[in-house]
Amino acid sequence: MRLLILLFCCTILFSCKKEKPIAETCTVEINQRLKNPNELSSEISVDKKIATHHYVKFHIYNIQQYHALEKQGIILLDHPFDAIPDKNLQYETAHTKQYGIYYGVAPKSVNIDNYEKEILSALYMPEVSTTMRTSETPSKQFAGSIKFFDPIDSLLKPLKGVQIIIKEHTKMAIGFSDENGNFSFSSQAITADTAEVLLKFDNDYLQIHTLDAANLFGIFGVNTYSLGFRKSCAFTDLQIEIGRTFNNAALHHSCAALLALNSFKKFASNSSFLMPTKKFNFWLGKEAPISTSYATPMLHNMTQQQIANPTRLITNLFGVSEDIAELLSYIIGDQLPDIYAPYYSIYATTARASFIETMYHELAHASHFAKAGTDFWLPYVEYIYTNGGYGEPTFSNSGIIGLSEAWAEDVSNIGLFYTYQKQKYINFNEHPFEDWIPYGLYHDLYDTGNNEIFDNVSAITFPEMYSLLTTDTRSLQALKIKLKNNYPSQQAAIDLLFQHYGF
Repeated sequence: MRLLILLFCCTILFSCKKEKPIAETCTVEINQRLKNPNELSSEISVDKKIATHHYVKFHIYNIQQYHALEKQGIILLDHPFDAIPDKNLQYETAHTKQYGIYYGVAPKSVNIDNYEKEILSALYMPEVSTTMRTSETPSKQFAGSIKFFDPIDSLLKPLKGVQIIIKEHTKMAIGFSDENGNFSFSSQAITADTAEVLLKFDNDYLQIHTLDAANLFGIFGVNTYSLGFRKSCAFTDLQIEIGRTFNNAALHHSCAALLALNSFKKFASNSSFLMPTKKFNFWLGKEAPISTSYATPMLHNMTQQQIANPTRLITNLFGVSEDIAELLSYIIGDQLPDIYAPYYSIYATTARASFIETMYHELAHASHFAKAGTDFWLPYVEYIYTNGGYGEPTFSNSGIIGLSEAWAEDVSNIGLFYTYQKQKYINFNEHPFEDWIPYGLYHDLYDTGNNEIFDNVSAITFPEMYSLLTTDTRSLQALKIKLKNNYPSQQAAIDLLFQHYGF
């Protein structure tokens, strides 16, 4: 009897035990090579389908070839569609020391005869007829948002201007994130229930490339990163958060560069500062291959092609060896950077706060360029690469350095305070480090503090100072003259302040 009671209790106990539910996921792990269903065995398949496209492996020798293919609508990636990403969702590339290897789908109507290439397969990818009823070819919807972990205030921030790519084998659909990080688009090209999600850092105003000394030809491609494969149940709720779970230094610093540009543009607009009208070309330098210093040469915006010795420019501006500089000047041509920023692989799960802070300094330079123009900026760049840096105050044209570097530092601190509301950035201007470059001068022209006996100037705003930074303002002495003319009641105070800073 006791045994029967025990068995009965056990039966009741186990029958009441809830089974642990199996967690549902919309993520797909790819561990075997994919096969493209649009691939034909020959130009004409057995069911009489005629090839409409080719899948091509290109050998690209310079960035002009890369851009020429892009202009013809060929989207290039530096890995084949059937490659399998590693555990960090990164693909292996196969660039050589002579050329870059890129893969793309070329419509048969596009002439690619002049390129060194290998046609890997014929594809049947006909355009969807505009007369076909929508019900027969329903569009797939893609929607979601993208946020990035900002290392300065340790918050996830919406990321505007990221190109979202939905990739089904060799077919792609593209959308962009808006001001709030949201994106929504549709495509009739994507038909599968599983697709890869990619992020590409290329929009109407910005293009980000990575320069790797061990992989120079990789700089042709715009920074593009895989987020892995998703099932259709995720297509309309793609909540992308680039945080510490992503082990990819280039991705984090690409996001940080874009976040800095977006937020600085808001600050610039609020301050009546200009920004360059042409598209920005950013270079992120992996392991600081050409310099540990940041730079804003604005070479792409200037479309600077009349420099007599581009190899020397690259060598002196970035400190790179002459052999690498010579190769870069050939493969890159006039596609040199507007901004160069180094990063390091040890910061693989989050960008440094100092990276964004320094980006503000460089973007302040870019805003100055937009005001002063090429006639001011070219001598500035030539000075830097002739002297291998800031040089000395006695050097010819050093007035440009004193004027511009102090401006960029003071403005960046004001901009960072505007964005993050952290008092430490104002304190940097209140208590600047000592140098022959007068950091803190512009802040003293503006602030209303009276705790410094040399600073009796006040209320000259940054927008007012910016209005004076025209092409002819090439030294602090020239700026002082303009300030005294514009603010006659503060002439003596302006003289005293500039004298304190050595001008």
